[in-house]
This record gives sequence, structure tokens and C-alpha cells, in this order.
Amino acid sequence: MTDVQDSALDSLTSWLIVALGVLLLVLIWGIVFTFTVYSQALGEAFGLTSLRVSSIFSITTAAFYVAGGAIGVLIARVPLRPVVAAAGVVFATAVALLQVSASFAGLVLAFGLLGTAGGTVFVVVISLVPQWFEKYQGRAMGITMTGNGLGVFVLPPVWVWLLERTSVRGAFAVVGGATVGAILLASLLYRRPPGRRGTDVSPVDATWFRSNLTDRAFLASLAGFALIWSWYFVLSADFVGILTENGIRRTLAATAFGIVGGVSVAARVASGEFADRIGMRVTLTAGVVLAALGMGALPLVTTPLPMYALLVLFGVGLGAVAPLFSPIIIERFGPANATAIVGIFTVAEATTAFSIPIALNVLRGLTGGYAPPLLVIGAATLLGAWLFYRGTAPLDA
Repeated sequence: MTDVQDSALDSLTSWLIVALGVLLLVLIWGIVFTFTVYSQALGEAFGLTSLRVSSIFSITTAAFYVAGGAIGVLIARVPLRPVVAAAGVVFATAVALLQVSASFAGLVLAFGLLGTAGGTVFVVVISLVPQWFEKYQGRAMGITMTGNGLGVFVLPPVWVWLLERTSVRGAFAVVGGATVGAILLASLLYRRPPGRRGTDVSPVDATWFRSNLTDRAFLASLAGFALIWSWYFVLSADFVGILTENGIRRTLAATAFGIVGGVSVAARVASGEFADRIGMRVTLTAGVVLAALGMGALPLVTTPLPMYALLVLFGVGLGAVAPLFSPIIIERFGPANATAIVGIFTVAEATTAFSIPIALNVLRGLTGGYAPPLLVIGAATLLGAWLFYRGTAPLDA
């Protein structure tokens, strides 16, 4: 490491990159993963069925994670500034399409572009921040990842306030415009530290892929990782609709949804302490189990008090899962090609992001209510926890 790079690490520039990362994650997470808050307004504005509304969320999140996975494999070989700038242009294009589109196809294209740009920026943020730190790497990454929770906490009341005063197009012009500005601002600063070569990685070739994809532990972990997020995509896509059907006012449910993100911010810090004491895999599994139990209890919530209790439970579960999965899979499978490993697991998550909201609506139509599909999704989440825990066991275990 050069003297120039030494002086750049843990510097004011490093912390500016963290601050921008928090802002970017707040806005991007607050658009993509608070879909449940504005889904009704979107459906009414475009005359969509509930299945089509769910498919929009599925397409957005699938694009988000597939793009993130692809960037995870390629990021070491691509200069960051043009990547971030291009993401800003694509995001702006998506917002513009939402203002003029009048068809379902146009809406699919707009949200697909939005998910692609958002996923690209997300991977850039979480891969760049650690490179700018040496002494304070853990602290910097922890602060950066609070942006996810803050996005789910801050944006729901913003959406509600905007939708009470303007159309869904107007609301997206405001929130989306702010996001574009933040991405383009980041493109001026986001670069690797001086002296850091983006190509210093082991080759990711057919032999490397074959080795991993024929490893039973890797495949179990991959399948488990996809399933452990089932509950989260249900909340993001249809939480408000579930509670509204149970008799809770839509506005109350929409604003209360932010509690999940707020609690998860504190839980991310606490989960690190538990992980140091009892292990990362145990801590993550405990969080997934709490979330799965919450899925089973969700159909029973008909009044505000148990709703708030359940939201706290989901927040604790999210706070345990979100910060720990990456170091677990990197430690077990990917020290030599960390970004590629994370990329593959991110693509696996895309399958759940796409399929779960659609499956929820199909099962609801077949069974006549939310209770049976939520129990199925809770069971799938528990299965994922078991597969991920077993698959990521140390080699000498």
C-alpha cells in the first residue's frame, strides 16, 4: 500500500463517501422497499389489478438484485465514476417514463430501469466504503448500512404526505428527482482510493463457477439465502394491504410500516454484539426465526397495539439478517472473490423477490384470504434458515 493511499484511508473523503452512501441507501431503499405504501395509488392511477401491481414490485426487485449480482461480479474491472453517473441517468429516465407512460408495459419498463439503477448503486456503495477505511472499516460499514433501515423508516410518512397533496406521478417526481440528484452528486466523488487497483482479483472463470455450483454446501446456502428473505418481500409488497383487510386504517398501517426500518437500525448495531458473543450464524438464524413467526402471527393482527409489537419483531429480525449475511458467505465461500460470491447470492435473492409477491396473490386468490399463504411463506422462511445455517457451517464442523 502506498503512502498516498495510506493518507487517503480513514480521511475526510472517506467519511464523505460514507455520508453519501447513507443518503443514497435511504432514498433508494425508501423507493424500492416501501412499495406497499404507494402501491394502491399506483394501481388506481394506472388501472391495474392486484396481480399486476404485485408483478410491478416483483419486476423492480428482481432487476434490483440481478443488476446488483452482475455488478458484484464485474465491479473490480470497471471504473466507478462512469458506473454511478450512468446509474443516475438511467434512474432519471425511469422517473421521466413514469410521468408520461399510460400503459402497463411502460410502467414495467420504468420500474425495471429504476430497479436496475438502484441495484447498481447499492452494490457500488457497499463494495466501495470498506476500501476507503483501514482503522474504522467496521464502524464505517455499520453506519453506511443504517441507510437501509432509515429508508424504510423515513420514506413511508413522506409518501403519505405527498400522496395526500399530489398524484403518484408527482410524488415520484419529488422523491425520484431527489434520488437522481444524490446519485449524480455521488458520481463526482465515488472512486477507489489512490493506488487501489480494480483488477487485482482472482479469475472468475468457468472452472470457478463449476467448483461452486457442484458444491452441496454452496447450493444449500444459496437456496437457503433466497428463502430467508421471503417474509421481507411480503412486507415490502403487501403489508399495508394485509392489515387493511384485517380492519386497520390504511394511513395508520402505511405510516407504521416505517417502524420496521427504525427498529432495524438499532438492531443492526445490537446484532453485531450478539454475533461476537454467540456467532454470526446463530444470530442470523435467530433473526430469521423471529421474522418467520411474525409471518404466522400477521393474519391475527386486527388492532394497532399487536400491529406495533409485530413491527418491532420484524425490525429485530431484519436487523439481525441484513448486516450478517455478507460476512458469513464471504468467510465460508469467497475470501478470494468476495464480490463475485456476493453477486451470485444476490442473483439468487432476485428469484425470491420476483416470485414471492406473485405467489402470495395467487395463493390468496385460491384460498380466499391471506392466512394460508402467510403460513406457507413463514414455513418457507424457516426452511431457508435451516438450509443457510447448515450450508454455511465451517469446513471443519
